[in-house]
Amino acid sequence: MHGDSVYDFVISSSVRVDILERLAGAPQPTDELIDHLDASTSAVYTALADLERQGVVFDDDAGWRLTGHGRLVVDLIDRRDATVQTINHDQDYWETHRTDHLPREFRRRLPELGTYEVIRSEPPDVRAHARVVTDLLEQAESCRTAMPIHVPEYRNAFPDHPDSRLLFSPSVIDTVRADSGTGTRDGVRQIDAAECRVREMQFGFTVSDSYLMLALRPMSQSPVASMLLSEADSAIRWASELYESFWQEAEPVESYLNR
Repeated sequence: MHGDSVYDFVISSSVRVDILERLAGAPQPTDELIDHLDASTSAVYTALADLERQGVVFDDDAGWRLTGHGRLVVDLIDRRDATVQTINHDQDYWETHRTDHLPREFRRRLPELGTYEVIRSEPPDVRAHARVVTDLLEQAESCRTAMPIHVPEYRNAFPDHPDSRLLFSPSVIDTVRADSGTGTRDGVRQIDAAECRVREMQFGFTVSDSYLMLALRPMSQSPVASMLLSEADSAIRWASELYESFWQEAEPVESYLNR
């Protein structure tokens, strides 16, 4: 077996998975594996022989070790387990919201969200998530925000700081111009002191030094009524890299208006 078939072969047996996870820490002799695994002696011997044939473990003077292939299989298992844990933390959110708008690279890294909370706007508090978004924006000294739709209360709460950045969907710029009643470039530039760029956005998110706020679109056509919040360092790093990738693809507001 090669490629994904080896991975499938390994995960089809809990004993094989347990052996690889133990060997990921350090080499271990057969007797030690038998002592620590919840499996019969014959099951361990059989699993080791099978794994050796597949080229994921080998035996030397220090005991059983992972091959390079085996290490990659363990990484895949860890990623799978982490993804399952992320989904199970709030399964309803992931069942009812779109993830296809996220670039594939960042979908694969969703476990980096770490421990998160989903704030939902439900009766009787139908503005719960909007209130949290506004409060966190007002508390931040600076942040980076992507706005797919025009929400005046978010824009007004956005920290007016030179280190802040704003990514607008074209429709947001068009709405602000119409609301200003001037249709001039100056009317748009004065929205915030932060640097602004334009890019088509299908979801909203904000990242600061202390949090990530992520608002994916619902699977239905209903308005966004929830927000995922994480304060994990890994989540902030994930969102910062996502924002930077979008920012580099975006167009300066001045350029958009000139067109």
